Amino acid sequence: MSGQGQHVVGGLKRTSWILVAIAFLLLAATISPGHSTTNSPQENVSLYTAQKLVVQSNQPTIQSIFVRGNLTAATISNTTKSFTLTTNSTQQYTANLLFSSTSPYTTSIIIHDPSSNSNSQYTSYYVSGGGLNLTIFASFQPNPNAGSGGPVTWSSVDGWFFAFGNAFPVWVKILYAILGVQFAFVGYRWMKFEDERRRLEGHLPPLDRGNRIYLWVDVVFRILLTGFVISLVIMIGEVLVIAVAQYLFFVNLNLFSLVDFFSLFFVAAFATLVYLTREGLDKFFDLKPIMED
Repeated sequence: MSGQGQHVVGGLKRTSWILVAIAFLLLAATISPGHSTTNSPQENVSLYTAQKLVVQSNQPTIQSIFVRGNLTAATISNTTKSFTLTTNSTQQYTANLLFSSTSPYTTSIIIHDPSSNSNSQYTSYYVSGGGLNLTIFASFQPNPNAGSGGPVTWSSVDGWFFAFGNAFPVWVKILYAILGVQFAFVGYRWMKFEDERRRLEGHLPPLDRGNRIYLWVDVVFRILLTGFVISLVIMIGEVLVIAVAQYLFFVNLNLFSLVDFFSLFFVAAFATLVYLTREGLDKFFDLKPIMED
C-alpha cells in the first residue's frame, strides 16, 4: 500500500509541475514582444463647416466604425478603405474606427476643402500588422472667410442652397414637403371653388389677384404653423419616451435622434415673418377677401 501511495503522490507532483510549466508558457506567449497588439491613438481635428474629414487606408482594413454626435446634421460615407464625415453647421463629433490586417498598411487623416478642391494631410500611421483603434474628436466651426471676396455665380448660389438644405434633418424636409403639397392642393381647390361660387351667386365680389396673394400667404403660414407643431410634438415625444424608459424601467434606448433646434427656430422665425406679411396685406393694402358671416 505504501508503494502505491508513493507512486500516486509522485504522479500528482509530476502533474503539478506540468501544469505550472504550461502556465509559464502561456504567460510568456502573452507578454512576448512578437504578440500582436492593438494601438489606440487619439486625434483632435478642427475643421471648418462644409469641409470633409477623410480617413483613408491603402488596404481594405476598416472593420467597424462608430460615430457619436448630431447625425441628422452630418453626411457620412464609408467603405473598407475610406471614411468621410462632413457637416454644414457647428457640430462636435467623436469617430472611432477599428482597423485590422495581417499585412502592413498605412492609414491617413485628411482634411478636404471643397471650395478649393484641395486636400491637407493631418497625420498618418504605419502599422506593420495587427489592429489599430483610432479615435478622432472632430470639431466643425464656421469658416471666418466664408462669403468674402469673389463674384457671386450660379454655382455658388446653388452650393449655398444645397448647404442650407443639408442643415435640416431628412425627416423635417419630408414632413414639410408632404404638408406643402397637401395644403397647396387643398388651398388651390378651395380658392377655385370660392371664386366660382361668388361669380354664380353674385353676393360677394370674385377673388381678384390681390385676394389670391393674401390667401396664398395665409396657406404658407398654415403650412409652417402646422409643421412647427408636429415637429415639436415629435421631438418632445421622443425625449419623453427615452426619459421614461431610462428612469422608470432602467432601459437605455438608442433611438435615432429627432431633436433639431435649428429647424424649430428657423421655422418659428420664418412663420413670424409670413404672419406679419399677411397682417400687413390686410391692414395696409386691404387684400383680405370679404367673407360671409
